[in-house]
Amino acid sequence: GGGPYDRVLCDVPCSGDGTLRKDIKVWSSWTPLFGLKIHRLQLQLALRGLSLLVNNGVMAYSTCSFNPIEDEAVVSAILSRCQGSVELIDASRRLP
Repeated sequence: GGGPYDRVLCDVPCSGDGTLRKDIKVWSSWTPLFGLKIHRLQLQLALRGLSLLVNNGVMAYSTCSFNPIEDEAVVSAILSRCQGSVELIDASRRLP
């Protein structure tokens, strides 16, 4: 913590594979490797988002991808790098 914000929404760029059903144009540029290529940027943005939080602040990490490399792997890397200074919480009760 130590940043100025109590809440951060970190909606990072992604492969967009979660929108393939709605936007068939995504198929023409999508490749299975895109998630690997963008993972590092997603992690950097998420870590920057965390640095902007006050102590006990909350960050929501968001993509429009189903790719675990872009989602679970980023969250796992955050938890590993932050060595206990952040925690994963169940946000289901915070949503309508």
